[in-house]
Amino acid sequence: MASSSTPPWADLLPEVLDEIITHHLYPADVARFRAVCRTWHSAARQQHDDLQHDELQLPWIVIPNGSFCTIGDGGALFNRISSLPDNVTCLGGAAADGWLALDVTGDVFRRTNHWDTYHDSKWLEPRPDVKHKHAYLLHNPFSGKSVPLPELDSLVGHVAETFEIRKVLMRSAGSPDDLVVVTTNNRNYSIILCRPGKGRFVFPYLRIFDVAFFRDKLYGITPEEDLVAFDLAEDDDDGSLIVKKPKRVIRHPLADGEDDPWSWMDDDSDDDGGGNEAEPDDDGQGEEDSFNVDDDNGTVPDGNVIVEDEEVPYEPKDYIRTSRCIVESCGGKELLMVRRQVQSPQFNPAYTRKVEIFRADIDKGEWVPVTGGDALAEGEALFLSRSFSNSTRVYGELEEGLIYFVDMNQVFDTRSSSCRPFSIPWQRNRAARELLTWCFPPKLVV
Repeated sequence: MASSSTPPWADLLPEVLDEIITHHLYPADVARFRAVCRTWHSAARQQHDDLQHDELQLPWIVIPNGSFCTIGDGGALFNRISSLPDNVTCLGGAAADGWLALDVTGDVFRRTNHWDTYHDSKWLEPRPDVKHKHAYLLHNPFSGKSVPLPELDSLVGHVAETFEIRKVLMRSAGSPDDLVVVTTNNRNYSIILCRPGKGRFVFPYLRIFDVAFFRDKLYGITPEEDLVAFDLAEDDDDGSLIVKKPKRVIRHPLADGEDDPWSWMDDDSDDDGGGNEAEPDDDGQGEEDSFNVDDDNGTVPDGNVIVEDEEVPYEPKDYIRTSRCIVESCGGKELLMVRRQVQSPQFNPAYTRKVEIFRADIDKGEWVPVTGGDALAEGEALFLSRSFSNSTRVYGELEEGLIYFVDMNQVFDTRSSSCRPFSIPWQRNRAARELLTWCFPPKLVV
């Protein structure tokens, strides 16, 4: 005879239910939680009401192997995003509202724990003579939607272990079939523009390491802090890309006698670019061009400049690494460049030495420094990583005027020019810190 007593899971204490639902981050999981019984449904509704003023969950840090962690005092590690396919590497965030760029491949170097690459008394390194097959896609773990990128597969779908996709950026978070921009470390495919189902365009030999959409254009930055604008359009008949020659809108000062390899960008003619697709030749190694200024090993610089600190003589030398990234500010009002210096002493942990913020004055062709309370817009915070950066209005535990750096789990306060760590689970050390990325979950709906 069936018991008429209340099921034991319906009598769980409210604080236990709160803890359970906190670890259910996907809409489908929340729906299943809500359907268990009336008690659980009420608990889900109550937590939704409590979080309503936050609008969004706090950003995630995604690890290349598909696991992720949340930040803040209640930060926790989640072993793997459940909707990911097998043999997948997360290349990084692609847009707000949870979109990720994925690489389905047997190449394990990016997603393998760094310590697991140590064999036979040496560290295993990616080899240029070993190739793997790759299939790329955009994926949203919250909606479960995936969009393949065959235009990228056919171009860089069989590459050496040393090949890297550094960034995948969607122009529209709500339209994955819109323009997708890819930057790589290979000089023959510096920047790849894709329209899923409508073709691609390749810019080779550009020393651009970071890109961002700002208003109606795509912008890229060089290690010399030149800012380059890409004017993009679409064919009215078939929606294919029309790409004009890139234009340099901010140029760095030249030293006496220094050659300017990018003067061709300043010419007003539109001979380069056009609406035709830039294809590699048969062996996949695009033809050389007169404005190839990359270094000898055929890679695009990553924008990092490393020098020895000469301030203190007769002591072990520290190293100072200067990095830069560009990001659109909240509301699309400004294009910002963040320049950071990290000092690495010989026998002590690295620390952030200086952070500078600049806005692009495109009309005057210069970077304008901004400091203190004027550095960011009111109510704005920045989240920066190599593969995905984003600005957002503050909510929940976040404070305005802060810049979060995922690689060192540090936050810089623009108001006081001070830097401090932020709370993060220790397991984030499963991957090299430069491969970690931000992911911004969409609004929680219950």
